[in-house]
Amino acid sequence: MNINMHYLGALFSIILLFFSAYSNAEWVQATGKASVVNGQYDLARKQARDDALQQAAIQIGAVIEGYQEIKNGRLTRDDVSVTTYAKANKVVVIDEKVADGLLSLVIKANMVRIDRQQCSSDKANGYKKEIVLLGFSIQEPQQANIGALYDVDRMLPGYLTTQLNRLNNLVVHESSQHTLYDELANAPTTNTSQRTLTKAAHYARQMGVQFVVSGIVRDLSVVDPDAFGSSILASTSRFLSTADRNRRFAIEVFVHDGFSGSIVFQKNYQLTALWDADPNDQTGFASPGFWKTEYGESVVGLLGGVARDVNDTLRCQPFMTRITRAEGKVLHFASGASAGVRPGDQLAVYRTYRFYNSDLLVGTELTNAKAALTVSQVHPSFGTGMISVDSGRLNIQIDDLLIAW
Repeated sequence: MNINMHYLGALFSIILLFFSAYSNAEWVQATGKASVVNGQYDLARKQARDDALQQAAIQIGAVIEGYQEIKNGRLTRDDVSVTTYAKANKVVVIDEKVADGLLSLVIKANMVRIDRQQCSSDKANGYKKEIVLLGFSIQEPQQANIGALYDVDRMLPGYLTTQLNRLNNLVVHESSQHTLYDELANAPTTNTSQRTLTKAAHYARQMGVQFVVSGIVRDLSVVDPDAFGSSILASTSRFLSTADRNRRFAIEVFVHDGFSGSIVFQKNYQLTALWDADPNDQTGFASPGFWKTEYGESVVGLLGGVARDVNDTLRCQPFMTRITRAEGKVLHFASGASAGVRPGDQLAVYRTYRFYNSDLLVGTELTNAKAALTVSQVHPSFGTGMISVDSGRLNIQIDDLLIAW
């Protein structure tokens, strides 16, 4: 009997592992590119497919890892790697084309996250990255009519701010009066008048943060609009609980790196739950009445998951802060005690360069200055430190970066 129970327990564990491995699968679309050399289309197609799978894996989870060695105030070793924690169950080719010797392959892949332990206790994980939450745009504003959920654009990021602060791993700011996207259908990518991909870098610099969290409310619709009508039949159906009063909640969340504007996290979240408030109530989003509904209770759980996902993603990112002034060997920077910076800490110095890609869109490139700053003074939101050589010799400028991996 004990042997059988042991066997059944082991079998049950294997079944749980199997289902947990595939329960976090999601379909991701990505584009891979490769050069066609000497007419070798099969080789280019394979390379483009590998590139697309790498991009798909990065979309659902990647970690930038680094090792730095500092001797006598100079950076003597700086190794950086990007590690993905995902694999593809199924791959479908959506489109393939060749132009100017470059093969582009668009795929949809069913990606599965591979479980991994939390980040190691490295330097970057000891600092709190500063982020700002912007307002969430509503894709279909008329869907907010039932329950008067018009304030979801401001109240949703406000609620996420509270949840992220409770996790105590980030320095969280809220600026929900600003939104990032004008064209919601194509978000998160949109060309600005400055020919950048997004306005994320602008807001990050303006607010002195490392990451920008934004989002779009994709769906607030009810499953059966007639169930919320004012007719006698609709009222009777609601009273008898025969009406379908379910309502959808779907949001897409984006996290942009504030220095380059590149996206580091993107995910869709959705649910359907009972909207059991009176159709005539002006409930509002995140109000006490909203949280009492079954729909509101479900949204609480979903947004808790959003906060954890954002927190876990940024926990493993390198810590970066802007240089705000350079005076000889003294550098001033835009992070302080609230981010966990302490006197004696050492941060690597990087130069930033702007460049334009083939579409004339602005990008940011980092160059290692081979120097390390030793923190001398910290205040709540800024600090100063020393480098071993004059900043003029290294051409250190405002908006160059200090980094800890």
